[in-house]
Amino acid sequence: MNTKSEDLTAAEQQYLERAKAAEGEGMSLAQYYRAKGLSVYSLYNVRRRLIQKGVVARGRAAWSTARSKTEAFVAVRVVKPAEAGSSSVCRLKHPSGWVIECASWPEPSWMAALAGERR
Repeated sequence: MNTKSEDLTAAEQQYLERAKAAEGEGMSLAQYYRAKGLSVYSLYNVRRRLIQKGVVARGRAAWSTARSKTEAFVAVRVVKPAEAGSSSVCRLKHPSGWVIECASWPEPSWMAALAGERR
């Protein structure tokens, strides 16, 4: 959907301008808002309206590459299995505490989906 700038409110136009400025400074939009002392709540509120209008895609904004550049790699730690008879080949442990153990190597597409990659 191609929405003209006249159809956007002042807050929505500011959101788009700030998104480009954040990209230019190499930071996420939320980081930009915090650095400028702006309300992050209003950021998400305006973003939701822009998604409803079809101006901004659901998920990460197309211009929000700062986060993807800095978080392109995930920390991985390879350790010896505690038990020699362990049947898991791959173990994923999230910082929040959940663990997924796989008996064989998972498909790369499944891992990409789990990591939130979009292809």
